Amino acid sequence: MDAADLLAEHRTRLTAYVRKRLRDSEQADDIVQETFVRVVEQERKQRIEQPLAYAFRVADSILFARARKGVAQTEPLDAELACTLPLPEEVLEYRQRLERFEAKLADLPPLRREVFVKRHLDGKSRAEIAEELGLSLEAVKKHLVRAMIDLAECGDLDGVEGSVSHG
Repeated sequence: MDAADLLAEHRTRLTAYVRKRLRDSEQADDIVQETFVRVVEQERKQRIEQPLAYAFRVADSILFARARKGVAQTEPLDAELACTLPLPEEVLEYRQRLERFEAKLADLPPLRREVFVKRHLDGKSRAEIAEELGLSLEAVKKHLVRAMIDLAECGDLDGVEGSVSHG
């Protein structure tokens, strides 16, 4: 059994673990999805002896990173000297990532793309998507996980999703 199948089999257990530490079911599902993506990506690079145990560690890491991001950023010593504009290299890298993301998004199977767009670009809940498309909640989750795995090949997607044009 590969890592993705094993994780899918234990999704409920992993979700309960994350919810216990977070107490936000919508965010918990997102963290579990991100965990799945990271474990599957790592499994592609090298065999993971204990994928489920590794998934719990990855989930903890994601929770810690999100908590750390929530901590207020410190201000520079002289706020008037700080420039808030991105560096030219950052703009170029962002544009390249966005192009890769849009190309990969366009290559997704139509239903998978529609589910992803409705969730991550339109901000709809999984339940709303399931109802709109006549799918089960589990089918929506499966499409989202597979889309995230496919799109993860584009690199770091933080900040890219919200600016993608779709029509």
